[in-house]
Formats: sequence, structure tokens, C-alpha cells
Amino acid sequence: MTTTAASGDVVRIGSMELHWHPTARLAVLRFTADTSLTGSHGAVLCDSLRGWVGASEEPFALLADAKGVTGTDGAYRTATGDFFGQHRHNARIALINLGPIIRVVAEMFRIGIRLQLKTFADEAAAREWLRTQGIAA
Repeated sequence: MTTTAASGDVVRIGSMELHWHPTARLAVLRFTADTSLTGSHGAVLCDSLRGWVGASEEPFALLADAKGVTGTDGAYRTATGDFFGQHRHNARIALINLGPIIRVVAEMFRIGIRLQLKTFADEAAAREWLRTQGIAA
């Protein structure tokens, strides 16, 4: 894992890149290659968000571009499910470029954890929805 201290807000693990925009309280997640998400990815994502969000009840968002995500394992789903379950009232999740497997996983999360999660055809639509949710996307 690499953390870029220039902004203090970039985390990389393998093909996963996570950028935090503190004034907007927006994390943008992208992948540089085909990736099956593991518990390590989930731990880095959740630990990073936990550090950035802190104990604040202020809304925050995750904009995730799932292009190249081929699957997830149980440890990833557990880590992210626990974190977002604890933040279901102040977290907003916008997903783009979902393949069929990830679309099913996302829908199970949305229903099972009762998340404010939506999928979009493109990033512009995702950012527009986040703005309606109070996130300066």
C-alpha cells in the first residue's frame, strides 16, 4: 500500500486507487486493471474512510468506478458491509461501470444493509445524484 502525503488523501493498493476530497467529503475509488476484491482491499478501503470520516456524523460519499472489478470475496463483503452498515445514515454510495456480478453484489448490499446506494450509467449522472444528497461532487 502506498499513501501519497502530498495531499494526504491518496491510497493505492495493487490496482486500487482511492482519492479523498476533504472539502467535499468525497472518496473516489478506481481500478487500473481487472481486480477481484479481497479482504485486503476491503480493509484498506474501510480503514482509509474511517480515518478520513472520523466520528463525524456529517454526510460523506463514495464514488466507485467498478470498471474491471470481476468479483469479491467474503472478507471484502464483511469488511465493507460492517463499515457501511455503521454509516448507513450518513454515507452515500454512487457506483458506475458495474459488470453483472458486481451489480448483483451491490444490489444485495443496498437491500441487506439498507444503504443509500445507487448505480449509474456514467460519472456525470453519479455526481449529479451525489449533489442532490448534499455532497459537493
